[in-house]
Amino acid sequence: MPFLSLLPDLIRRRPGRVELTVSKATRALYLGLGAALVMVLLRDPSGTPFAVMFALVIGLAALSEDRWIFDGEAREVRRRTGVLIFAKSWAIDLDMVTAIELDADYNGADQGDPYAKVSAGSPRDRCAIRLDLYDGRTLVVVSAKEKRLEELRLRAAAIAEAIGKPLSES
Repeated sequence: MPFLSLLPDLIRRRPGRVELTVSKATRALYLGLGAALVMVLLRDPSGTPFAVMFALVIGLAALSEDRWIFDGEAREVRRRTGVLIFAKSWAIDLDMVTAIELDADYNGADQGDPYAKVSAGSPRDRCAIRLDLYDGRTLVVVSAKEKRLEELRLRAAAIAEAIGKPLSES
């Protein structure tokens, strides 16, 4: 894996369970840029209140959680987002998932997908990992530039193996 990849980290807690979570590089980027901003604000005495405010916000951003949990034992796929005790989660039963799809020519999320509300930039030259659901809908787990296809392939294979679903590529 490339050094300082901003793609979600793949964590294997135990057999039958993998997680995709905010990468260490992303957290380091938050903290580094935040520290630079706070230092600039502290140079001016009138900027001290803003420096404190930004330090708190950036600290919370670094502690934020955006995690997909694929648990074959619990028979569920869970999404958890938020900060510390204020994090929220939702889950779908594993029986609703028919396959893990690696979409090498990703053009954007379907209308019913929560990911459709968040634009990841230009939909050209992108790839994605999707969950194919039994009713024909899909859920985008992560999308990235096409040059990250091999990294996404490794993550998709680990997810499919953990939850016992087929991996399809399109």
